[in-house]
Amino acid sequence: MTPTASRSLVGALLGAGASLVGDHLHVTQGVLSYPHVACWGQAWWVFPLFFGATFALFATARRVHPGAAERPAVSVRAAAGDFLGFFTAYAFTAFASSMPDLVLWVLVGAWGARVLGGMPPRQVVLCLVIAIGGTSWEAMWSGLGMFSYSHPDLLGVPRWLPALYLHAAVAVDSARCVVDAHPAVRA
Repeated sequence: MTPTASRSLVGALLGAGASLVGDHLHVTQGVLSYPHVACWGQAWWVFPLFFGATFALFATARRVHPGAAERPAVSVRAAAGDFLGFFTAYAFTAFASSMPDLVLWVLVGAWGARVLGGMPPRQVVLCLVIAIGGTSWEAMWSGLGMFSYSHPDLLGVPRWLPALYLHAAVAVDSARCVVDAHPAVRA
């Protein structure tokens, strides 16, 4: 296995693990539920889905930023901060779900601050593509009855979901930059 493949595997495991925990918070806080629970309040397919989705998001990030010269190097520390920012946003959607407008505007405001702080235009596009794609996937998946949100108000999903995907995109893009860095990753 190549070093990039090994780092991609670790990145996908971390992304899937964080998403699994965030999803579990959604279950415990009554944000969503599954009709067929296997473990931890979730369906058996949740972790494999998140694992595959992380790989798909990495591939999307590579399509938007195909060359290393198009994005400055991202340190492991910066990527860890973006990962923590995503997980914090995920937890916020669980614990503040009874205030969907507040959740929406806090998440959009935090992402907007990143944009104003100098987010490259291609990364803005990546975030918007992932927000649309992820929200569409969840709307379709919940529409098939695989899970359901307690208070859907936008195509069967909460109005704040696209904003959560904006933060997921930032974390995935940073992780992708670290994974693709070679031969050594900056600390």
